[in-house]
Amino acid sequence: MAKLSSYRRIIKTDYVADNQDLVEKLGSSVNSAFDNILDALNGKLTFGDNILSTVTGFIVSVNSEGVPQQKTQFKLKEGQTSLEGLIVLNVQATNSNTANALGGVGISYARSQNFVNILNVKGLEPNIQYEIKLIALG
Repeated sequence: MAKLSSYRRIIKTDYVADNQDLVEKLGSSVNSAFDNILDALNGKLTFGDNILSTVTGFIVSVNSEGVPQQKTQFKLKEGQTSLEGLIVLNVQATNSNTANALGGVGISYARSQNFVNILNVKGLEPNIQYEIKLIALG
């Protein structure tokens, strides 16, 4: 997708002398706002900075039923008060070059205040340690 081109900035000298003070005051706010909008629309949005979410990772090893072999949890980002669900971004075995996820990885969880406790992870080979990166959407 092509980037949006820049816009014509509001400059006080483009207006009659009687209005230049007002245009200068308003122009700085409008110009700043449009700079931010153009940056966002030109691919500079991030989940961590712009969407109510927590981007995090954890290491887990599961049994044959998908239950973590040790307590596995992560903390929500400061200010995130809701949790709508998790999106798995990446799954990588940490102690085996040949282990892969068996399919789509699904995670069930329980929230306890600022913490998310991982209850079950489907789609992993048992007894292999994995690093999972995800987004917790608010």
